[in-house]
Amino acid sequence: MPLTAARALLPDPDARSESVGVLLNRVAKAWRAELDRRLRPLGLTRVQWQALLAISRAGGEVTQRELADALDIGAPACVALVDRMERDGLVERAAVPGDRRRNALHTTAASRRLLARIEATAGVLRREILTGMTREEVDALQRLLAKAHARIEALKQ
Repeated sequence: MPLTAARALLPDPDARSESVGVLLNRVAKAWRAELDRRLRPLGLTRVQWQALLAISRAGGEVTQRELADALDIGAPACVALVDRMERDGLVERAAVPGDRRRNALHTTAASRRLLARIEATAGVLRREILTGMTREEVDALQRLLAKAHARIEALKQ
């Protein structure tokens, strides 16, 4: 094969950079899908368990606007989600002191029990996914992803 033909088969540096984004997306999507599959027996939809995790990781309380932002969904979809979750006893709404237009969402005893199972299942999956990587590789991966995320946030300025 002539050298020029061989070079045509190699991705250029910009294409490799683009493939990083594609690979990150594939990993995130596959990870989420596998966790969703494992959590299906709990009777939660993906957006419900993601909402519970978002509320929990925010200290057990978020506003509906913060939840919508965390889940990357619009306000009307978030209202419908919270309505269903409140009906199912997974969250409670409470008025934000000093601002009657905003509601704070809190986890319930029932959702905290589910959260323990969600966190345990997610932990098992995380360990399974990272098996085969050294501690140093995992640390490097975390540093590089954090660096990329920080750069993206800086670009928003």
